[in-house]
Amino acid sequence: MDGATLSSTQRSNLIFPYDVSAQAAHECLPDACKPDFEEAREICGRSPRGAAALLRLCLQKLLGHIGGTGEHIDTDIKTLVARGLDAHVQQALDVIRVTGNNAVHPLEMNLEDDHDSVLVLFEMINFIVEERISRPLKTQDRFANLPEKARLAIEKRDKPKV
Repeated sequence: MDGATLSSTQRSNLIFPYDVSAQAAHECLPDACKPDFEEAREICGRSPRGAAALLRLCLQKLLGHIGGTGEHIDTDIKTLVARGLDAHVQQALDVIRVTGNNAVHPLEMNLEDDHDSVLVLFEMINFIVEERISRPLKTQDRFANLPEKARLAIEKRDKPKV
């Protein structure tokens, strides 16, 4: 069936699926971040710059979930570093911050045809979520499943001595 034999309603409902090459969002990515991440996945093949900008927005929202305010990316990163943020996580944050910023305000990087650089941003978002959200949740869950007697002994051990 060709386009000429379709009604106008049918033509307006045609969907052309795009190949999504970016990795899926980490299962622990906060709900507030998911729409930006998913939209970036949908457009990364057609618009690497647009995807990078969306991932920068996703990062800004993510920072609000991992100890920042979610208002100013650079300030949030500085605050987290001052609190002892792991250097690898800080570097991942800055990769997204700089690349996403350059997508909107080109400085030295040209993302126009650089699909591979944008794929790294998806990886960095998932890495940050794994390190700052998923691993702590897993650890807390495992600690909570220790026998009560063992948890009480640990609390007693760690209680400040007066």
